[in-house]
Amino acid sequence: MHFSPDSNVLWKTVIPAGHSSPVIWNNHIFLTAYEPASDKELITLAIDRGDGKTLWRRVVQSETKVRFHPLNNPASSTPAADGSTVYVYFGTYGLLCYDHDGNGLWQRKIDTPRSKYGMATSPILYEEKVILVLDGDGGTSRLLAVNRDTGETVWEQPRSLFKAGWSTPVIWRRREVEELVVLGSKRLTSYDPSTGAEIWWAGGFPQETVGVPVTGDGLLFAGAAALGGRGDDKLDAAATWKITIDEFDRDHDNQIQRDEMTKGFAFIQRPELPKDNPGYGLPIRNMDTLLRIFDHDKNRIISEGEWMKTMSGFAAMSRPNLAAIRPGAREDARQSHVAWEIHRGIPETSSLLYCKGRLYLMRDGGLLTCLQASTGKELFRERIGATGQYIASPIAAGDKLVVASVRGTVTVIQVDDKLNVLARNDFAEKIFATPAVAENKIYLRTAGHLYALGE
Repeated sequence: MHFSPDSNVLWKTVIPAGHSSPVIWNNHIFLTAYEPASDKELITLAIDRGDGKTLWRRVVQSETKVRFHPLNNPASSTPAADGSTVYVYFGTYGLLCYDHDGNGLWQRKIDTPRSKYGMATSPILYEEKVILVLDGDGGTSRLLAVNRDTGETVWEQPRSLFKAGWSTPVIWRRREVEELVVLGSKRLTSYDPSTGAEIWWAGGFPQETVGVPVTGDGLLFAGAAALGGRGDDKLDAAATWKITIDEFDRDHDNQIQRDEMTKGFAFIQRPELPKDNPGYGLPIRNMDTLLRIFDHDKNRIISEGEWMKTMSGFAAMSRPNLAAIRPGAREDARQSHVAWEIHRGIPETSSLLYCKGRLYLMRDGGLLTCLQASTGKELFRERIGATGQYIASPIAAGDKLVVASVRGTVTVIQVDDKLNVLARNDFAEKIFATPAVAENKIYLRTAGHLYALGE
């Protein structure tokens, strides 16, 4: 599967900014977008799947001013669609419902949950309901289910234990049993999707969750990286010290004096990313404040021992976790229904992928882990040759995986028990949205375009 902006392109169309993923229904591709100049113009688009032309464009004006993380924006939530309608959530506005011709059917304004990064969760559909997780800081978290036809509340479930989160829920179906499963701060929770009643929960997860739970082999899988994006239980403090010393230790005495803490000096959180990448290090406005964190003996010098001790304390604050849950749990499932769990290679932003008995984990830095889904046994853990950050989730296209990096490299990998990279394709534009596949064609959203790719 070799493709690029110059080959195997069926069509390419310019689209506005946004991170939501393309949603396909018959000949329609639905997207959300926004106007970066003001962040106030919130856009819903329908694109013709045959030729890439815009079928319709609808705009509402945001009524709430929110500060977004540099990797987030007002159009990060992906639409949900059925045979006649499309449902769109904007965190700074609320829920909107259109028919496939772009006629507005209803809208439901919703207060923006409190969050230091902005909203990113997406609505899902279940029977006659649109279900939305509205987790925010300050005790405001809740689940909301509204009627598909009217937008009126069907049920609402408070989630007072939960802080802000960015994960989308999933319906776990098995025979006649259906559960609504939500990954939130510090725990995974199951609800009755018909009523919102809580069924079971499993603790042991980190404070900030982004990825969507997935199912396969009769199990449910959910994972989240530790604070700061760390995917492994152990923090490689020695690596962060070497990076710091190499750049800032001007007198080569293996220490950092206060006058060596110049512009760019940071509390390194994600050493696998480029230094200019948002999230590489904790932004520090006052170097004296950072010095106080590391300088335990108060001599205005950071030694290697002080660095290692501080970074180890940071690692102890949060632990990455991926758990496989067996069905049938009631109330606390932690001891009784966790089939297996691991604390290594866990993605921060991209979701897990289940495919053909395997579970794939795509980490920043281009590190791909493949597990046997039924047992958690590691089949391989290797770099795919495309570095940088991974926001988009991996997808399966037949017997191949397609993964896209923020830098714009799309890598095609054979589904197998060992790593086999088939192709790397550079689109020379940033990619945040997860690609979509329909009828042997891939629909890829870059920072400024939507591509249809195929033979």
